[in-house]
Amino acid sequence: MNYSTYKIKYQFDKETGQVTAEVPSLNYLSSFGKNFKQAEANIKEAIQAYLEALAKEHAPVPAEDRPRWGTFIKVPTPASSRYAFA
Repeated sequence: MNYSTYKIKYQFDKETGQVTAEVPSLNYLSSFGKNFKQAEANIKEAIQAYLEALAKEHAPVPAEDRPRWGTFIKVPTPASSRYAFA
């Protein structure tokens, strides 16, 4: 099984108490949760669904991010994926 690693940016909304997670490399795909753990689980699910949709459309998967600093998530990539290289 192939995996891809993407950087996640988190933001806490003081008004709602929600945590937003977004992935800049995937067209700023975003999700949210009541806390960081839930936001991470939700964004992981969203990333997997996004990558599966790209594979179904035979569209290239955006190049993964190279971990340097920040928060990163590693997700399985569909076997039929085509990769775009940076």
